[in-house]
Amino acid sequence: MRDYDEAREQLFFGLFKEYFDSEKDAGKQHDPANYSLERMYPLAELAGNPERRLKVIHIAGTKGKGSTSHFISALLEASGKMAGLFTSPHLCTVRERFQVNNLLLPYDVLIRESTEFLKDVKANGLKPSLFELFTVLALKMFASQGVEYAVMETGIGGRLDATNYIPNPVMTVIAPVSFDHVALLGNTIEAIASEKAGIIKSGVPVVISKQPYAAAEKVLLDKAVSVSAPVLRPSDLAETVLFLPERFPFFLRENFCSSLKAVEALGLRPQPKNFKLPQLRARMELIRQHPRMVLLDAAHNGDSMQKLVAGLAEMYPDVNWTVVLGCVKGKDVHGMAQALKALPNATFILTNPQTGKGSALPELETEAKNAGLPILCTIPELKTTSQLPQDVPLLFTGSFFTALIGEELFGGRE
Repeated sequence: MRDYDEAREQLFFGLFKEYFDSEKDAGKQHDPANYSLERMYPLAELAGNPERRLKVIHIAGTKGKGSTSHFISALLEASGKMAGLFTSPHLCTVRERFQVNNLLLPYDVLIRESTEFLKDVKANGLKPSLFELFTVLALKMFASQGVEYAVMETGIGGRLDATNYIPNPVMTVIAPVSFDHVALLGNTIEAIASEKAGIIKSGVPVVISKQPYAAAEKVLLDKAVSVSAPVLRPSDLAETVLFLPERFPFFLRENFCSSLKAVEALGLRPQPKNFKLPQLRARMELIRQHPRMVLLDAAHNGDSMQKLVAGLAEMYPDVNWTVVLGCVKGKDVHGMAQALKALPNATFILTNPQTGKGSALPELETEAKNAGLPILCTIPELKTTSQLPQDVPLLFTGSFFTALIGEELFGGRE
């Protein structure tokens, strides 16, 4: 797999072994009765409060926040600035979470900085979660690397997300808000939007992307008004022709517009000739073209699946996909199955995503059948390429963890 060293990857994660349980228990992390940002402040202080030495751009949203974050980082670099990028989760290597100018930080830096930081954490008796550690570690490494801007993507939600301990970002961005993590964030679009709006800070400009739900947009605007945060709208689509390829998915082009507005609103002028299109892992990512096409996409709710289907029609109108579909328990399986009805001439293989968070395979089988999707078979454990049809285009989607199956089977091998 790309940029992956198994021995050093294991060495890195071995340092954090005792923190894995708290990371997996997402419900506990985001339950207000058990979770707050209070653990972040002594952790950041222990690291020397690196956020104070950085100009932080903070991004939340349901779908599009990852690509928006990557675009912002690339636009900062095209403006002559040094930018750190913190995103999650990772597809292949943990280094995808920690980048400077859209380049993965070396294992040596990650291991050295982590070893030193964890020694202090343990000596002071702190008990953070893995994501909390990663958040402060990212900022600490960015500061030590001489970064000026830190682009920080939230993990889940916004209000209680570890990244939200940063009191004074220079810019916030809210990507499209839709239904996801309803057990943690609420089962109405207003409740979910309220959690995302938690990153909007007093007097700090906020770029609000084009929203699929008017009710969500109202919540975001009301929060911005209540804290006197100037509201900015995405740049015009016409401006993207200077930076992006002619053939480029429309929904990613829209995300780019939000990124461009955020960077230009900081008084920067990214130069198209210096812009390098970042690698967007599992976002309509074509990882193999010969002898057959293999595409990965982390769409995991109804709205993002609709955008994927539209993007496929735009980019690959004549391709008949065999879709390897696996969903995590608790996701909008119904919405995803209904959206996939619009994918012409597709056939489907249902599977379990590669995750410990629980699979929705039984529900997926029911919803796929009710939607009338042409199901070739169900493969509960997809381990080898021999289990799949040969010489057909493959699309792995429904979850980041289903995209991971495609990466492991086909990434890095031709």
